[in-house]
Amino acid sequence: MTDDPDAGNDCWSYASATTLRGALQRGCGAAGAWVAAHRVDPELVLDCVRRDYRWDRQVDERAVYLARLVLDVELSIDPIVEQLWRTGLNRKYDGNRFGQTVDVLAVLGQAHVAVAVAALRRYVCEGERWVEVLQAVAETWPGEWWDDLAPVVAGRAADASPEEVFFGREPWSSWAGRDRRIDVLLERAQPSVSWRCPSLSYRDTPVAGLLGLLADPDAQPEVLSAVLHEFARHRGPEPRLLDVADQLAARPDARWIGLIHAFTKLGPQTVGHARRWARSPSHPLWWRAVVTLAEHGDAADVPALLAALDRLDGDKDDWCGYDDLARGFARLGVTDVAPRLRSLWRRSPHSFERAAYVEALLTLDPDATRQQLPDALADCEADVRLVAARHAPLTGEVRRRLGRLRDSPIENPDVREAAAHRLASG
Repeated sequence: MTDDPDAGNDCWSYASATTLRGALQRGCGAAGAWVAAHRVDPELVLDCVRRDYRWDRQVDERAVYLARLVLDVELSIDPIVEQLWRTGLNRKYDGNRFGQTVDVLAVLGQAHVAVAVAALRRYVCEGERWVEVLQAVAETWPGEWWDDLAPVVAGRAADASPEEVFFGREPWSSWAGRDRRIDVLLERAQPSVSWRCPSLSYRDTPVAGLLGLLADPDAQPEVLSAVLHEFARHRGPEPRLLDVADQLAARPDARWIGLIHAFTKLGPQTVGHARRWARSPSHPLWWRAVVTLAEHGDAADVPALLAALDRLDGDKDDWCGYDDLARGFARLGVTDVAPRLRSLWRRSPHSFERAAYVEALLTLDPDATRQQLPDALADCEADVRLVAARHAPLTGEVRRRLGRLRDSPIENPDVREAAAHRLASG
């Protein structure tokens, strides 16, 4: 096997959202539903498996979606297994090609694709990045599918990097004490106990003393961070924080010291200040102000929310934050934004936010939105599938799709439950 020729080559762009390729890259339900019902070029699916097209890999979901596509087009598992071994030779940045391949194969294993199960088990026995694979399958598969690998892992434990081991999770929690070689690895991987909560030194300090520290213009960032952490995590809402808000926000290290988290706890008490901050997009607390108005403002704040929507639209490199605005528009009944939210549903690659768009549209334009929900049953995001399972018109085709979700071993438990409940009650 040779090194992955594409490793590190991350120069790419999304195809148009109006094309099948672009919709698949975004994990759209309409594309998933189309693939399930029509013959398509398997290469379209394989391309989405080979490259991780998620906008935010920390929160956007794809593995179940991609596994379903693989099954629907009856794609051979061989090229996916080949990519597992090829990308596994590269420990440098690879655009998450290896990680996504592992995730898709793990889900296919859950779907009882024997070749996928065998491939990942073999990789644990022979592959270079075997710890990653082992932890992935232990997190998603039944214990009896991987427990017998303990002797193999014990034999490889001395060569494992402790930094790769997720201490306290499977399979390690099950294997602790079973083999001394595994125990040695776990001892090396055990987290340090030297960490100390930054606000612990201020746990007994009166509120007035904490506020005095925040008002001190010469206070070090570490002190401000610890005090704000104390307010955010261990004290009740303190409206007097607003008295020092602008002074703290003016500091160049305002973001670093966790200012936003401390004020979030105040909720509607910050609306008055938020209205002022929202008028100035350059204010360090501008976005926190916008979110506050979306959550707690009234009809008078709609222009500020619309201005924020325009500002997000103007930044073509960032898709984050629309979900907060969508919830605010729904709460305030701003029906004029429905077409823009519908466009985001189709265009945004940041699929994590998609459920917020759909839920907002169910409030703002319920009839038209319900007609789109059958395809949303095939969305990449479990939260979108959950909304669709609860609200899609109960036609014969929707019943069939709900039955597929209910009976799928790879489906999210909440979605399976909602599908079963809908079928039983309809």
